Amino acid sequence: MSEAIADRVAPIDAPNAETDESSFTLHSRLEIAHILQGLVRTRALTSVHFGDSRETLLTALLAVDSTTGEITFDCSASEPLNHKLLKAGTLQFQSSQDKVKIRFSTPSARIVQTDGHSAFAVPFPQSMLRLQRREFYRALTQVTRATKCVIPVANEGRNGYVETRLHDIGLGGIALLSQPGEIATDKGVVYPNCRIVLPEVGNVVATLEVCNKLDMTLLNGKSLLRVGCKFVNPSMAALSLVQRYMMALERERRAKE
Repeated sequence: MSEAIADRVAPIDAPNAETDESSFTLHSRLEIAHILQGLVRTRALTSVHFGDSRETLLTALLAVDSTTGEITFDCSASEPLNHKLLKAGTLQFQSSQDKVKIRFSTPSARIVQTDGHSAFAVPFPQSMLRLQRREFYRALTQVTRATKCVIPVANEGRNGYVETRLHDIGLGGIALLSQPGEIATDKGVVYPNCRIVLPEVGNVVATLEVCNKLDMTLLNGKSLLRVGCKFVNPSMAALSLVQRYMMALERERRAKE
């Protein structure tokens, strides 16, 4: 059984002064189920916040049933707390996985029996916030299936394009691999209307600003530049595609493991 703890957090729909959280909100039932199953598998601690007094139950998700569309989680050892939770019209869940904050809300819970003891069951959430701070996580792209970024450049007054390959990608930006002299790599250089081609996800059009560069030498002796770039005022649609692609990379990585 879980214990009740005193904790106060902002409501799941509270605005964040630093981040537009709507760009990190998932609506796909398949993706939401995948993340919930990960929380069950890792027995991740989950806080359930409810009631006007913002009471909290520290628990763990026990099972995710995609057929019935229900989540079950452990009850508290405190019957008064369980009674208050059952009376709550809305429950707000907060957990984390691989340094990624996960938040979602559901309607009221009901009591069910599982493995010989009582547990709570709630319907699947309609949406889920999967918020990873920009500096925390970058996903390495696949070597066998190159992810391209097409950059518009001007050469001697004539417009053209340079095709580069991505080294990694995150919600804050990307790292490019380019030939020396292929593009300007001074810090602060801005490239508008870059097209990032994400396999099986779609194309992201974004403005990139160069932040840093690193000289690299491959095993075959070939020189490359790793150019770190940040997104400049990315659209919510662009960030949604980036996040979807990162999740696909993570699923493939875990499947191989």
